[in-house]
Amino acid sequence: MATRNRYLTKSRFVTALDCPTKLYYDGKDEYANKKEEDEFLQALARGGMQVGELAKMYYPEGIDVEARSNVEAIRQTFQHLEKDQVTLFEPTIVYDNFLVRADILVKEENDIQLIEVKSKSYDPDDPSKSILTQSGYIRSGWDKYVYDVAFQYWVLSQAFPSWNITPYLMLSDTSKKATVDGLHQNFKVIEKPNGRYEVKIKEGLTADDIGEKILTEVNVSEVVNKILEGNELPDEKKTELQREGFETWVRTLAEHYVQDEKYPTQIGAKCKDCEFYVNPSELGEGEKSGFVECWTEALGWNEEEFDKPHIFDLWYYMDKEERLNDEIYQIEQLPEDLYPAPKEATLSENDELSREQRQTLQVLAAKGVLNEQILLEGLQDKIEEWQFPLHFIDFEVHIGSAIPFHKGMRPYEPVAFQFSEHVMNSDFSVEHRSEWLNTEPGQFPNFDFVRALKDTLSDDDGTVFMYYPFETRILNAIADQIREAEDEVGDGDQLLDFIDSLTDGNREMVDLHELTQLHYYHPRMRGSISLKDVLPATLHASDYLANKYSQPYQGNNFDDMNWYRTDGDGQLQDPYDLLPPIGHGVPGYKEGEEVIAMGSAAMLAYARLQFDDLKKGEREAVNQALLQYCELDTLAMVMIAEHWLSEFGYLE
Repeated sequence: MATRNRYLTKSRFVTALDCPTKLYYDGKDEYANKKEEDEFLQALARGGMQVGELAKMYYPEGIDVEARSNVEAIRQTFQHLEKDQVTLFEPTIVYDNFLVRADILVKEENDIQLIEVKSKSYDPDDPSKSILTQSGYIRSGWDKYVYDVAFQYWVLSQAFPSWNITPYLMLSDTSKKATVDGLHQNFKVIEKPNGRYEVKIKEGLTADDIGEKILTEVNVSEVVNKILEGNELPDEKKTELQREGFETWVRTLAEHYVQDEKYPTQIGAKCKDCEFYVNPSELGEGEKSGFVECWTEALGWNEEEFDKPHIFDLWYYMDKEERLNDEIYQIEQLPEDLYPAPKEATLSENDELSREQRQTLQVLAAKGVLNEQILLEGLQDKIEEWQFPLHFIDFEVHIGSAIPFHKGMRPYEPVAFQFSEHVMNSDFSVEHRSEWLNTEPGQFPNFDFVRALKDTLSDDDGTVFMYYPFETRILNAIADQIREAEDEVGDGDQLLDFIDSLTDGNREMVDLHELTQLHYYHPRMRGSISLKDVLPATLHASDYLANKYSQPYQGNNFDDMNWYRTDGDGQLQDPYDLLPPIGHGVPGYKEGEEVIAMGSAAMLAYARLQFDDLKKGEREAVNQALLQYCELDTLAMVMIAEHWLSEFGYLE
């Protein structure tokens, strides 16, 4: 029997793009969704929610369709659509088993502009970032956006066949600059009593207050027509349902969703990125895993099978589809003739590891053949090139917002608001020597950030370390900003020379991530080279670190902190789990429950601090949490270096 009031919406259609089975799990509280919160917090950090409200400001005559139920929203929408001319925000239109809420709909008689607002960046002057490739297919990264608007276009066309509809995507235009200061601060995200979020627009805000448009409407009629005609992708890249044609595809999805029936499970490489890919050991009380259900139905696995390293977990492995076709689903199942690199060559003396050799080490670890770390002699050659004192630096950066924080900035330009520096002296003593933080509302920090970093690193010629080339990319981006603001930056030449020395000059930064990739492996890293995974593995392996960091650590933001400690079960604790909690109005983070332990959390904290309604004590608490997080990042880099130095006999 059909379930009443169940419609296939645009968001559910997008969820089912690569796998129609996911529709059965979508929206059910009992099925854990590992991406839902992460993607939501990322959207908050980068201004995704605020973009929709900014777009409305461009249509001052627009009418919000506000209703508590679909029935009332549909009634209001159709009442407004009886007018010859009207602009509606989130009108609700239903056809058969389909329901869409368009972001913006502009009606002029029978001519309709269907506008879907997205926070995705777009540069009209850069062909390499266009929606369609030269072959006429959808460019990677655009699929969920164009399928979204194509679905809406189809539903509206079915509901109103006499309409002449032109579909648009309204996107963040990176060729445009904000012409007013504090644009982002006009759109504050607040949490409602029901736990949901909404954007509160600054009282009295007018079109004049937001300056020139930074969002651009892009006509996507061509790509929508390609989707409806089935010409948007090569046939081999389409799903089974896509190949049957657009209308059959969406009607089949709607039928299964309305009936609450699971579409037949088809496991494959697509499952790797499924939001319902949650292992049984990670489930909370009463939670289920859609991934576990699908793979159990397909393979009859028990819970123990899901605890084994999956072929999806093999680092940078490009042959997942082939192995699944061979019915090889777990790393331990790989036969020796399919090892990415020969076993003997991988375990012999090497100066550095290739990607394939790292993969083979992971296979050997999964099989229980390899239980200890591998530290190649080639790393010692690199260490001999290091010049003391050693500087370990880490940046915290808001990787741009769809709505810029400052006048003169483009959407998604980075804002560098913090750095930390640990120093290891020639006698191997370590100190947290400097830090810098600027989260004051309305202050553009980037140029002062570089000035402070220059002051910090100018006393000597010691080697500078980063973890991953993120710091290089940010410095190069700031260099571009300095060049654009040449007349406003009196010391621009000196700053550019300094940046060049670190990114491509005589003091080019050493990437610990790259050194790890080439020279270091530990089974506990599970194939990852992330700092957050390398640090715990290193602590497990190092007697030196165990002895040193079981003693109290004194830093700028920590008093007598013990970084090497075990929990009640005797398991070594991850240092990032030991950071103090925050809260104080940072979206998605409750006081006493969460910590700033990831870059997305730091971005959220910075975005929240750009509003001036935080009390002084709350602002200081969030700033302190940021300082502690960044200090731990550079300390983690020091710990990894100390472990390597001790293994090669430099430290005892």
